[in-house]
Amino acid sequence: MKTPTRSLRFLAAAATVLLAASCQKVITLDLKESAPRLSIEGNLADDGQPCTVLLGRSVSYTETNTFPAVSGAKVTLSDDVGGLETLAETSTPGQYRGRTVLGQPGRRYTLRVEVEGQAYVAASTLPSPVVPLAGLRAQKAPIGTNIQALPDYLDPAGTRNYYLFRQYRNGRLNPNIYLQNDEFTDGKANVRGLGTGGGGSRGTDADKLVAGDSLRVEMQNVDADVYEYFRTLNLTLQGGGMATASPANPKSNFSGDVLGYFSAHSVRRRTILVPAL
Repeated sequence: MKTPTRSLRFLAAAATVLLAASCQKVITLDLKESAPRLSIEGNLADDGQPCTVLLGRSVSYTETNTFPAVSGAKVTLSDDVGGLETLAETSTPGQYRGRTVLGQPGRRYTLRVEVEGQAYVAASTLPSPVVPLAGLRAQKAPIGTNIQALPDYLDPAGTRNYYLFRQYRNGRLNPNIYLQNDEFTDGKANVRGLGTGGGGSRGTDADKLVAGDSLRVEMQNVDADVYEYFRTLNLTLQGGGMATASPANPKSNFSGDVLGYFSAHSVRRRTILVPAL
């Protein structure tokens, strides 16, 4: 797959999260409960690629770092204009892939997963109009000496918009999930660097930007429910924040007692060389 965010890799023992290519296996941890639970990760972008779904079982963080895949599920995807397909399981256990229903801005998609007689359903709208990623810059962080990415985009006025960003240094994915919305910036050009107002600090020295690095940023327009999933995921990975006694599970947009999410989103990318700052 060309889209690098097609698979969330929840590395529970280290309390980190990675988004990687959908051909890789999903790894999921339920930080709040030890009983195994179904984990669903579904992604459909507007890049001409079909939907990919990864199914697995969560395990307790006290167990060995193995995350069993779930094979033999019935997975269907539909849209609001009559499109319908059944996703076939690939040669990778637990990975299901569509063929005909593609992501288009403004359409609402419904993913249904049936496992052992139990059905789980999620719906997601691919935002329209898609907000372009007009450019990418590097700047000094407001605090400290680190360098941060600054995505250049103009938020449309009058509508609520939600953004998810992934950052790569020399091809290496930064484990942080960067989120932005336009609650206080409606209709304005973005001036917020990645790492400002959402994202956490789960990277290592290998993720720190220096002059000469190849910096790639992927910007996704996501809907409100997907944004809420990743917002609560960040809180979970950060331990729930100072005001929370214990972390809660991320807020899934699936029905039923299940972990994970289904996201229909746009994807736009920019790459630059980090200058000397």
